[in-house]
Amino acid sequence: MWVKVGDLAALRAPELERHIRRSYDLVVAGLPKKTLLALAFPV
Repeated sequence: MWVKVGDLAALRAPELERHIRRSYDLVVAGLPKKTLLALAFPV
């Protein structure tokens, strides 16, 4: 499920960065091992 932030000023930079990092980590965690290896992520 996607979440939309209508006003970026509603979040402070560290909080926004934390949310973006968490989203990134969730996407990477869901990638197949083969894809992680192709992207040079440690498995």
